[in-house]
Amino acid sequence: MKITLATPLALHTLAAMAGGELTLRHLSEETTVTHICTDSREADEGTLFCAIRGERVDGHNYMAKAAELGGRVFLCERIPEEGPSESCAFIVVEDTVAALSALALSRREGEMRELSVVAITGSVGKTTTKEMTAAVLSVGKTLFKKEGNFNSTIGLPLSFMEIPATTECAVLEMGMSGRGEIAAMTQAVRPRIAVVANIGSSHLEYLGTRENIARAKLEIAMGLPEGGTLLINGDEPLLAKLGQDFGEDLPVIPEGIHVLRVSLAGDANADYRAMNITSREGGMVFDLATPHGVWRELFVPSVGGHFVWAASFAAAVSQLSGLTEGQVREGLSSYRPAAMRQDIREIGGITLMVDCYNAAPESMKAALSALSLIAGSHRRIAVLGDMKELGENTVALHRSVGVFAAEGGIDLLITVGELGAEIATGAVEAGMSPDAVRITGGKDTYETTADYLKSILRQGDHVLFKASRSMALETMVEAVSAGLDN
Repeated sequence: MKITLATPLALHTLAAMAGGELTLRHLSEETTVTHICTDSREADEGTLFCAIRGERVDGHNYMAKAAELGGRVFLCERIPEEGPSESCAFIVVEDTVAALSALALSRREGEMRELSVVAITGSVGKTTTKEMTAAVLSVGKTLFKKEGNFNSTIGLPLSFMEIPATTECAVLEMGMSGRGEIAAMTQAVRPRIAVVANIGSSHLEYLGTRENIARAKLEIAMGLPEGGTLLINGDEPLLAKLGQDFGEDLPVIPEGIHVLRVSLAGDANADYRAMNITSREGGMVFDLATPHGVWRELFVPSVGGHFVWAASFAAAVSQLSGLTEGQVREGLSSYRPAAMRQDIREIGGITLMVDCYNAAPESMKAALSALSLIAGSHRRIAVLGDMKELGENTVALHRSVGVFAAEGGIDLLITVGELGAEIATGAVEAGMSPDAVRITGGKDTYETTADYLKSILRQGDHVLFKASRSMALETMVEAVSAGLDN
């Protein structure tokens, strides 16, 4: 991971921002850094190498390697006994990851204090909501958003360091695997608007219950200033009352925060309500009731109810940011999915829906619903694989997807992976004919599965590919696509 600093920084400035002690070896404290990296292979002169101490790999063991490649400046927790010795500088801190947040916070409170930051989290659909919000805000604002997965306690503060000083608004995504991570990120970048899009099943393996997931997601409010705005999914019971039924460990919602609710279920008490939701060729149409009137027939060029959620949050954020109804319409219509998220390809009369970036039970079901909407009367084929980080309920949650597929009228279900087989079990138990279900293995079977698909596909078929990122299901998509091209 390597970023370019928006403004080159002198070593003494970096040390002060990070809260570290600067040790110089034949370098001046006025020496400047133009880049930051966390991978020693990307180190060179002018790049600050951050030695991250992880569970399996300790970046301190790679400082000498970084020096061999020209790296001279190191953010670290200790100076190695053996390693870089000449023309080097060390910024020594107690915790390197925390120091990255300190860098971001120092910049936030300094030259970026006027920046309007929008922070987005949720169990599923974070990136879609971020991309759609950015598409709308970019109509009326000078905007920054980061491509790729920079939503961690390492990636997010790094990306903040490269925001151009002239930027008016930044849309940032916050992910997590445990408690405290979102709190660290939000307190580093101090958003003015925060979004909790939903509470799903992802990360049950680490957090145990959906209540704990909700607590972790609501940490995003801890960075909001007085007068800041928290937008929440008003249809989620764990959020509707801000989790006041969580027991003793309540979410931290600071005093003076405006809490606004978004609903697709017709909640009359919601501040933003999506209504009259319908699909039409190429997208979704809906009305949105806002605190300042109803916006009729908004259009987003992607199919599925989950895109209406993202569009509703994007519209709400944009209205709160001062954009007009016309600007919101323009921005929503310009939205395009990020890579491997409902990437729809038509090849030789066959429609492929590539949604391989990640998967959870909620997003699986949303993708299956979208498949049915897009396919219409055509044959619907779903290639579904393992979902990760679901904890002790993994089997039941996989089977629930199979039940959904069966009840949704999927014509052919192909599963990949050991856990994917549980999806097949759920489908058959829910009444799907075993003849309409094909269970395959892991990645070593992708080529034969692709060959099978190519042998049975016919014009008009619609095929969905979805699994967790670790399954690399896009490799099967490419094999199928290549065959259809011939």
